[in-house]
Amino acid sequence: MAGSAAAQDKAAKAWLGLIAGPAAASETVLAADMASLFAQSADLRVLPMLGDAGAGNLALLLDDPHVDIAFVSTDALAEATAKQGSLADKIELVARLAPQEIHVLARADIGSLSALSGRQVSFGPAGSASAVSAASLFKALGVKVEALNLDASAALERLKQGAIAAIVIVGGKPSPLVSAIPANAGIHLLPISFGAPLEAAYLPTRLQPEDYPNLIQAGGEVATVATGMVLLAAASKSDPGSSTRVTSFVNAVFPRFAELQAQGRHPKWREVNLAASLPGFKRSRAAEAWLGGRAQEPAKPMVAKANASQPPAMPESLLMSKEQKESLFKKFIEWQRGKLR
Repeated sequence: MAGSAAAQDKAAKAWLGLIAGPAAASETVLAADMASLFAQSADLRVLPMLGDAGAGNLALLLDDPHVDIAFVSTDALAEATAKQGSLADKIELVARLAPQEIHVLARADIGSLSALSGRQVSFGPAGSASAVSAASLFKALGVKVEALNLDASAALERLKQGAIAAIVIVGGKPSPLVSAIPANAGIHLLPISFGAPLEAAYLPTRLQPEDYPNLIQAGGEVATVATGMVLLAAASKSDPGSSTRVTSFVNAVFPRFAELQAQGRHPKWREVNLAASLPGFKRSRAAEAWLGGRAQEPAKPMVAKANASQPPAMPESLLMSKEQKESLFKKFIEWQRGKLR
């Protein structure tokens, strides 16, 4: 009996729970990419789980013993932190991921965000990353709409039927759900102009024909904004094996990060800098230890070859001071803004 219990305990510790977003979300693709690195591993395997990348993921990370690492949008994290002052003591940063673009899809007869005033707009399931970001965006812009909390796929069908005016989808471009919209669906992407009301929480960016060829004509582009996405772990869990699994995850994924940035993976991996910090939150001990160890080694390429339209990889960041590392994300913001000039 003792041997059987030990075997069960070992099996339980071999699976790391990684909760992402809905089935068609870009973060779910990223989770699958990471899980694929463990396909042949005998020591640890990663189990991607569907989530909401928002309040639901945070709750499960803190309370569910089967969830070790969670994707959470920075908008949802900020809202939760405002409600729970002690949240920063309960979670740790594993990695700061690439910005997630906000897509506002509307019927063809609607030409601007202001034209949505008073109309029905689906923000996404209540508490989800999409819903939190959409509510924050429309509030900042002063556009009052009738917000609906529909699943993205269901909302898209209602939009095609003309039953609602628009939907908001938050996800790294290209979003699988947005990419699947046919050119003749009577739906288009509304531009979001970057200005003072959005400077505190969003990055200016743009959607291009190569992102969504069915929705954006060659030579055109659609201005939008982006919010953040992070990978978080709990500072402590009721399951003592969780910390060990998170350490094993970091030690397996971080050294192989260039594989995630290679062709065939989601292009958002090429915008990730592992050394980027998250103000107000501590980095996980495993990530801090790995980055610290890298700082003692000769510089090695950390980023797969990318095209000229992508941001500079800056692999030397792992050899910089703490202050320099913390400034890297600000440099990325400046790079994004420079593209719009």
